[in-house]
Amino acid sequence: MKISDKELATLYIQYKKQKKYYKEIKKERCSLVELNHYLEIKRCLTMLKVEMSHRGLTKKQAKKMCK
Repeated sequence: MKISDKELATLYIQYKKQKKYYKEIKKERCSLVELNHYLEIKRCLTMLKVEMSHRGLTKKQAKKMCK
């Protein structure tokens, strides 16, 4: 299954927003479910960053593609 650069950029931005949201929530309350979801988001972001680097796509380019 192939994914386009625009789809990859969209996924990157979505996971980035979710990570920011869970980072803010983590300060208020910290359950194991939320911690597990936060770690899963970080893992997905890492995989997306690796794929972006293979394609030569930078974070700035990803943000421009999503607008």
